[in-house]
Amino acid sequence: MKLLLSYFKKNLDLNIALILAVISSFGPNVTLSRIEEGLNLRILVLLFCLMIVVAGFRKLGVLDYLYKKCFIFVYDARSLSRLFIFVCFFFSMAVTNDVALIIFVPLAIKAFQDLGRDDLIIPVVSLQTIGANAGSMLTPVGNPQNLFIYSFYHYDLLEFVKVTGPVFIVCAVLLYIFTLFIDKSPLKLKEQLTTPFKPFRTVAFIMLFVLCLMAVLRIIDVYSMAWIVVCSVAVVDRKMFRQADYKLLLLFVFLFIFVSNICTYAMVADVAHHFVKNYEYFVSLSLSQIISNVPATVMLAEFAMDSDSLLKGVNVGGMGTCVASMASLISLKAYMKVDGSRPLYYLRKFTKYNIKFLFVLVPIHILFPSVF
Repeated sequence: MKLLLSYFKKNLDLNIALILAVISSFGPNVTLSRIEEGLNLRILVLLFCLMIVVAGFRKLGVLDYLYKKCFIFVYDARSLSRLFIFVCFFFSMAVTNDVALIIFVPLAIKAFQDLGRDDLIIPVVSLQTIGANAGSMLTPVGNPQNLFIYSFYHYDLLEFVKVTGPVFIVCAVLLYIFTLFIDKSPLKLKEQLTTPFKPFRTVAFIMLFVLCLMAVLRIIDVYSMAWIVVCSVAVVDRKMFRQADYKLLLLFVFLFIFVSNICTYAMVADVAHHFVKNYEYFVSLSLSQIISNVPATVMLAEFAMDSDSLLKGVNVGGMGTCVASMASLISLKAYMKVDGSRPLYYLRKFTKYNIKFLFVLVPIHILFPSVF
């Protein structure tokens, strides 16, 4: 019994998601085919492939090399923090918020651990997450909800960027202001052993990473990419399969199932139908806090009259709670791997940062709804 309770406490988020998925599966309109449709296999496959490729980089010392190169451009804690935050912000618009966080959050955590500045891990990771969610709103490929809205409402690229651009700029300014509260103490990097360079394996994993990015940008088919990545890693270093975060993948699976199931309930659809019209921004923002912005987008698109407000609402709605954007869970899980991590304290700080952003973005929208 004690072992069971211990396991439940250690995997609280996963077990709660599992319980919600199971209970919601007993709904009257839930079918196996519906559950299969709710699983976003494309995202799951991409996450898995990126996990094993990034694990390969980590083992080969590529991430160590990259983060040491960061010190060429930065001289103090504030500038290093800005670098990690704004790399997520700008990178996410091209390769999605999920990918940006998978790559740069572990890099930031390692950097601040090696500098003996563990106190900066929570604020920087929180702002990286906000930055990735905010930066990804600019382009159609930045996140799944953008891609869905772009296709569903037949936007052209310029029209799309005109809607998301003003909020994107405000978020960039806010991120910069928040970094002003980080101290400017000089950096003192501890000496470390250098991982021996392995040219063949390094080049192989770089090529696999490029393939992953091509799949993210829909240049190649995601399943073709996955087949190449899995076969290549099996040949080059099959131990990398152990490094994937299967708990995070399962968490996404259970949450996808739960959200898909509750969307089949007639009452949920009726509420959406009656309340979403003329209130797309606030309904989508609020619903995102509960079921996350991707499923909120899919659920509300059928009822929304104002696609621009829906687009802005679900993107701003990615800020707030930890589940408002699925990408935020990636940062949380990365932080939980830190020795001596305090998940509840992280969630409090993370939520405070997000609420402060909402306190600026929402009033601006109320004052200038056609722009922000």
